[in-house]
Amino acid sequence: MQAILISAIFAIGLALFASGRVRHDLVALLMLLAAVLLGLVDPKNAFTGFADPVVITVAAIMVLSATVARSGLLRLALKPFQSRLVTSTGITLVFCGLCAAASAFMNNVGALALLLPAAIAACQAANVSPSRVLMPMAFASLLGGLITQIGTPPNVIISQVRETYTGEAFGMFDFTPVGLGLTLAGLACLLVTMRFLPDRVPAGHGELLSRVADYLFEARVLEKNRTEPLTVSKLRGAAAGGAYIDVHAINRAGFVIAAPPGWRALQTGDVLQLEGRAPDVTALIEREGLELTGSVDDNALKAATFEAVISDRSSLAGAHDAARRLSDAGAALLAVSRRNRSFVEQMDKMILRAGDVVLMQTQENLKLELIDRFALLPLADTSLAVPGTRADWRPILALAGAILAATVNLTSLSVALVAGVVVLACLGRVTPRAYREIDWSILILLAAIIPVSKAFNDSGAGQVIAHGLSSAGQGLPEAAVVALVLAATMMMTPFLNNAAAVLVMAPIAASVGRDVGLGPDAMLMAVAVGASCDFLTPIGHQSNTLVMGPGGYKFLDYTRMGAPLSVLVLALGTALISWIW
Repeated sequence: MQAILISAIFAIGLALFASGRVRHDLVALLMLLAAVLLGLVDPKNAFTGFADPVVITVAAIMVLSATVARSGLLRLALKPFQSRLVTSTGITLVFCGLCAAASAFMNNVGALALLLPAAIAACQAANVSPSRVLMPMAFASLLGGLITQIGTPPNVIISQVRETYTGEAFGMFDFTPVGLGLTLAGLACLLVTMRFLPDRVPAGHGELLSRVADYLFEARVLEKNRTEPLTVSKLRGAAAGGAYIDVHAINRAGFVIAAPPGWRALQTGDVLQLEGRAPDVTALIEREGLELTGSVDDNALKAATFEAVISDRSSLAGAHDAARRLSDAGAALLAVSRRNRSFVEQMDKMILRAGDVVLMQTQENLKLELIDRFALLPLADTSLAVPGTRADWRPILALAGAILAATVNLTSLSVALVAGVVVLACLGRVTPRAYREIDWSILILLAAIIPVSKAFNDSGAGQVIAHGLSSAGQGLPEAAVVALVLAATMMMTPFLNNAAAVLVMAPIAASVGRDVGLGPDAMLMAVAVGASCDFLTPIGHQSNTLVMGPGGYKFLDYTRMGAPLSVLVLALGTALISWIW
């Protein structure tokens, strides 16, 4: 009965994870609460996950990564490559390489966020579409995380799981032979397959990013002497040069008309929801006697406007009053870009999501304050692309010292990383602001899912799945069993957070290895690789979500670009794991 109940909890949790409508950390907490209420997890053990070294390790990595990101070392890293930032291939090669290298020792999303503004600025300077560059960068951040133990949370978790089976955790660079091989091969694959990505920006246009992202604007119809009535079809056809503009909804005195027909006549005071690129909508507004409802002055889109991505850590993500919060901070929300979504809400009632690209207007001197206050990722702004005024080597030295201490077994990884944070705090490089650098949703998810996954395996449900995989692998070569586990984990990751996927799959994989006569190392390494390699969807990893808006991508763009890379990882990963482990 326990196996059935815990399986039901995981099935419902997996469905909620896949839906994307409920936050992952909330899903994990709901699963934990259900397991406690059903007697599957002892209430005394419900919160033991918060004391797990994995949670502390991941938190320390996030703080150290953010400190390194603010050190100003990026300028030094980019300087030798400036001459290559003139073509799409050169920009992709440089930024993918840097992203992979940084991800080996930093949080994946942090490494990508650090380099993204500079990459977009380089695209603008070279008149290259960001859509040709940003997705390869996101994939490179995932590949780079495979190289070391601290490169990605799945590696940290799998190291601790290994200790329960062999008495010794994976070392810092035990992942390197497999991870580095996959990263180098993956980067080569990305340079070949980047031609499959769309080039959605016509050459020779300025304001590059604004022409990639289709924004949602709100505009009010003003009183104006017109020779003929203003209709929806006239607005849709008013864009010159083949530009795309659509009218999604009309708010007439509180009554919303969604998807209005072309013949619908507009009245003074109507609030329209317009979709299009910023320059096109601006021209339409000026020509047809409209005004933006969110602008803070009469020069909307011409004053101090800037674009940013809503990060997972942003307090605006999921907020019901995002527009008001921005207004209180001295900014106006002008437009929102969210791929594959239609809106009928008013701008001041819109709930922003992580990955949304927002166009805001504010005073020039408030930009940095807004970025810091709301954990935004600025885009296409060279003045904000490279933080810091001069390079500070202390954060990278502290990180290197922690890695060295853990590598020579001077202390555990979690203690070494926390010691690095403490050293930097004593040097004044880590302030109370560091708590804002931590992605608490990931930590809550980990802490909640750890006791639930333990209950899943203790109930015998995991053994049933393991037996099924073992039966499928009976009589097959060892490499085929590795491939089976690797493929199963890769298929689970798009629907389940990668950290949660490791906690579920690691014990199952170890059992499969035992049943077919393989040691746990190869099986656990297959899980670590599979959990970090979701290249098929924009929802399987935060890095993929982060570039969707700025790159102007559609869902199938990820499949088109990611399918060859997934096949490569499955084939080469199986070969490397089988050979080395």
